[in-house]
Amino acid sequence: MITNINLLSFKSQLSPKKNDNNISNVFGFNVNASKLAPLKKDTISFTSTGSLNRTLMEAFDNKDVCTEIYENADVAADNLRRILRESLSPFLASDKNPDGIIQRVITRIKSPDSIREKAAGKLGQAITSNLKNVFNPNKADDIKKVCGDIIGARIILRKSDFEGTSKIINALIEKVKSGELKITKIENYVPSKVPVKWEYFRKEDLQRLCDAVNETSKKPPIEIIEQEKETGYMALHLDVDLSNSDYKSKNDKYKGEIQIIGHDVANLKDVEDFCYKLKDHKGIRSGNIAYAPFATYFSELLRSDKYPNVEKNFTEYTRKAFLYQRKKEPVSQSHRKRKDNSLPTLAECGMEGKLPQGLDFNNLAEIKTHCDKLYELTSHV
Repeated sequence: MITNINLLSFKSQLSPKKNDNNISNVFGFNVNASKLAPLKKDTISFTSTGSLNRTLMEAFDNKDVCTEIYENADVAADNLRRILRESLSPFLASDKNPDGIIQRVITRIKSPDSIREKAAGKLGQAITSNLKNVFNPNKADDIKKVCGDIIGARIILRKSDFEGTSKIINALIEKVKSGELKITKIENYVPSKVPVKWEYFRKEDLQRLCDAVNETSKKPPIEIIEQEKETGYMALHLDVDLSNSDYKSKNDKYKGEIQIIGHDVANLKDVEDFCYKLKDHKGIRSGNIAYAPFATYFSELLRSDKYPNVEKNFTEYTRKAFLYQRKKEPVSQSHRKRKDNSLPTLAECGMEGKLPQGLDFNNLAEIKTHCDKLYELTSHV
């Protein structure tokens, strides 16, 4: 049990470094000086992605624009929710359908702060890549153009055998052919050397989906992108175009992402995502103070000098943990929910003694739960 977390005992990880980059020159448009918040002293470090992103968030006063993007996204989000409900409801597990292959379908809209963080990340990528004329972070349409997951949906599988996932593909193909679902990218995240039986989808089923997209789209043909993350994360990601000529201009031109992922892998991903952001020098929920305990706890243990190769070993632990979770499916048919939702321990993954016990995903998940509650309480104030 994790106790006595000190909310205020955290340290800034920004590296004070001088930098002479001219933001307006990089992007090829004039930045209105009156719109720029003053940069805080000793906070700029363009050698760190996270530091650069935070600096850009401070520099561009686009909170109102990002709030408008958030508030106007509900029309497109509701339509995506409807499309998925209509196509996938026959497969949704319930008391009347205990054998349903889908546990639940979740849709969400990024918060204004998350949209700002995403936009800052895109600007940061442009700076480090020396690109020009990318987009204006003070214009809603420009932000919607480059931020492809402002609206998101997650299809969580109760079980994921090929027979079941093939039915899901068939249902999505119907919506593609009707013109309601406009898929622009298919990314299949599969670790190398993983047995074919553990993959979520047959390659031929994904190819059928890809063929349907290309047959109905007027845009250049797409191909299935096979991706591998060093963490061993497994999921299918579908980028979708949510624009609609019937929408008002403020509700139009949104893009979205659909994730299809197993129940147990999703549970681990919720915790691992925080770890990934911190390792990449990014803030959790735009650096919200509620997550300072998690950030401090994780970062200090990751720098532990009592264990050699902590970062490398944590990546190995994560990879083993994702495969461990994949093997645990399906969820109980009678409850649609596993009574034991514990995550893979260090011992179960053969990593005991190689990492501090505090980096066990179960300990990290407990701290995350407390921080989530604090965030919920403070976000309403």
